[in-house]
Amino acid sequence: MRNLRVFWPQEVSSVGFVIGWLHEDSIVVADVVEDKDPHTLLRDSLIDNEKWLELEPSCHNAPGILGQFVAEGEGVRLRWSDDITTGTQFSTVYYKRPSLYHMRFYSVSSLNLDITISEHEKILIGDSKDTLRCDAIFETLRPIPKSSHLLSIVCQLNASGIIAEALQRKAPSNQRPTSRHKVALPRLPVVVRQCMRWLVESSIRICGLSASLFDSTIRLKDVSATVQQVDVRLEQFSFFPSQIALISTRSRRDIATFSAQYINFFNNAWLIFNDVVVGIAVGAILSENHVYFGKLLYTYTELWTIEHLITALRWLDDWPVGLKLNTNLSRALSLSFITLTTIWSRLLRPLGPHFPHLVYFLGISGWSGLTMILSLSSDMVSLLTIHIYLSYLAATTVCRRIIITAGSLWNLFRGKRYNVLQQRLDSWDYSLDQLLLGTMLFTLVTFLSPTIVVYYALFSGARLAVIMMHAGLETLLAFMNHFPLFVLMLRVKDSQRLPGGIILIPGRRDHESRAVNLKLENTPIPFSGIFFQHRK
Repeated sequence: MRNLRVFWPQEVSSVGFVIGWLHEDSIVVADVVEDKDPHTLLRDSLIDNEKWLELEPSCHNAPGILGQFVAEGEGVRLRWSDDITTGTQFSTVYYKRPSLYHMRFYSVSSLNLDITISEHEKILIGDSKDTLRCDAIFETLRPIPKSSHLLSIVCQLNASGIIAEALQRKAPSNQRPTSRHKVALPRLPVVVRQCMRWLVESSIRICGLSASLFDSTIRLKDVSATVQQVDVRLEQFSFFPSQIALISTRSRRDIATFSAQYINFFNNAWLIFNDVVVGIAVGAILSENHVYFGKLLYTYTELWTIEHLITALRWLDDWPVGLKLNTNLSRALSLSFITLTTIWSRLLRPLGPHFPHLVYFLGISGWSGLTMILSLSSDMVSLLTIHIYLSYLAATTVCRRIIITAGSLWNLFRGKRYNVLQQRLDSWDYSLDQLLLGTMLFTLVTFLSPTIVVYYALFSGARLAVIMMHAGLETLLAFMNHFPLFVLMLRVKDSQRLPGGIILIPGRRDHESRAVNLKLENTPIPFSGIFFQHRK
């Protein structure tokens, strides 16, 4: 005796003919209709139904008449066709018919919210920029890949609501409703759209300009946080036309891809709207108090980046905590860095009265969003600490050279020489004069290196503090640009729109057949799938 699992919709309780799909080990029931000629009703309901024709390839075949749900005495009974009931034991799985219009659907796997094409796919299609996964929607002639038995059942479960709606809305032949024409959205003239597209693409290319410096390539958006933020917004705006065109189709052919596009579009729209609202509020505070914040900014900039730095350099030049550094080398390094810091302070002092205007400009930029204020603040921190960065580069270069020199002299001291061709250390016979000179230089470098390392540690700490400030601002920018606000709202409000798989929940047991009735439900998408951008 075979066991046949029946997927029965919870909304169906009336008597009539059972319409659905038959598989080897399962039956998917779409609806029960009361009609004298169910075959004609089913054929006429689906033959010109656009929604069903869109879903038919994924369902593999059209539904049929499986049996009859009849009333007997005080209860009801199912009468299946003879080829179904022969040597068969039934177990019922209740499910709730999903509404594809509201983007509620069942899915075997977790919904993939990442709508960009991976690096491997970019190489295959020959595209160098992020492309949306909309080919499966727009390419109507694209063949559907062969799915497994479970995937076909899930597709039929998703189509059950469309079948029931088509059967219920079926009108008599003389009053058959005509197909509804989609209302075309107002579109801009072609010339305007082409100009806007050219302007956006040109701006993106400008943001991605690169230059070669010291055998390395530096892009403009990697140097400036403001340019990077403009590039992010331009890329989002460049995706909006294709996403709007995709959403307006309301395609059901690939509901998972369509839902991901829909969620991504409105998540970006929510983020931009909240960014602008919060940015205007913060900008208003900065603009109204620009004099106070400007004086405060100049005071703390001069205090922490100039006065405290000069104090630390003089402290290192005076044998700090009993550490006896090389007096002459320490004096030379200290005077060099103090001179650089003093020059920067003299350049900064005439700009002090203009700091309130700088804060006021930050407030005005709030009309472009809080992200613009944060990115401009990040660039402002980079400019106000440029002398620390230059001092850090100088200290790093000197420390690196002294370490390389010490390593080479150490190899000479041990009678070794680095073979450039073989990239290995080989033994070498040095003359007595070479060994004596190398030993003296190694001793000299050894005693000078603590002084250099101390100054390197000072500017490394200062540079680390600046990097931590940039990291805090970049973290806020990342959350403002990519935080899944709309997705979290859907996760709390309507988790069926974010399927993470299906589960079967045991219900009551049937005493006659001793079969356990099950209930099919969606599991919500895990938080790791929601915060996929922050895990990269």
